[in-house]
Amino acid sequence: MNTHIVLTKRPAGWVDESCFAVQDCAEPVCGPGDVLLESIYLSTDPYLRGRMNAGPSYAPGFEIGRAIVSRVVARVIGSNNSRFNTGDIVWGFLDWALRSVALRGEGLHKIDPSLGRISHSLSVLGMPGLTAWVGAIEIGKPAPGDTAYISSAAGAVGQLAGQFAKRAGARVVGSAGSDDKVAFLLDRCGFDAAFNYKTLAIEQGLREQCPQGIDLYFDNVGGTTLEAALRHANVAARFPVCGMISAYNEVGDAGIKGLQALLSKRIAMTGFIIYDHVHKLAAYQARVAPWLRSGELVFQEDIVPGIERAPAALIGMMKGETIGKRLVQVAAE
Repeated sequence: MNTHIVLTKRPAGWVDESCFAVQDCAEPVCGPGDVLLESIYLSTDPYLRGRMNAGPSYAPGFEIGRAIVSRVVARVIGSNNSRFNTGDIVWGFLDWALRSVALRGEGLHKIDPSLGRISHSLSVLGMPGLTAWVGAIEIGKPAPGDTAYISSAAGAVGQLAGQFAKRAGARVVGSAGSDDKVAFLLDRCGFDAAFNYKTLAIEQGLREQCPQGIDLYFDNVGGTTLEAALRHANVAARFPVCGMISAYNEVGDAGIKGLQALLSKRIAMTGFIIYDHVHKLAAYQARVAPWLRSGELVFQEDIVPGIERAPAALIGMMKGETIGKRLVQVAAE
């Protein structure tokens, strides 16, 4: 018998485990041209919270009673498709299930094990890494002498955005929600400064750690953190915006105060969705994989075992429990 995780109801405010169910389900059938898969790693991502809501978004919403879908690393255990062989390791947007089938093999991408751990295709060498690169480098355009501020800096994207900006010559400051996370940023990721926003107000932290103002703000958070960054921004600052996790579990929209700074300071604030940049992934991997192998680039994963723990793992990630990228491992590599 197979097992999958389904959405049982739409959350109002904070999502909790009552919104999910772990259910037995039928084994998938591998038809002509299809590929049968055994899941190994499931990705937990903040944007999944938005897909639990009704209404339009940039990604289709989940249906009640249907499996949660995210990026999954899987092993091919049966194939009626000439492009895939039994034993291949792939990633794709698949059900949160022990086993699933990719119709006609569509949406599957083979993983090159020479680049690094297979889990890295969901983290540092996957969409989180590419998000950090596009935001921090292509949109943020850091230069020597700049001050770059990264919110949610110990997360899957933030830890890399800061390191990329640092490699480009910027002075990098991060904020995170615990002293352990601050230590990780300073001791492992090479940030120039970092502070715990739960014990030091964002306004004071930026005043102390960014005395020359902010030239690049990588926004993962939105809300009052974005408002503070606007107040401390320099003229012609760049604000790549890849997420607003502070609002994902809120009811209603409080809005952002201080947007007049966009005009008075000529700030370039650019929202971006990484799926508009997927065509850059191979080039990104070729550039970054050698840094990862040599130890020049640091990345931390937080791996939770067991498919039944996936809902709690997702919720915990959204509440800031993790350092780095949280994955759920459901089978041995």
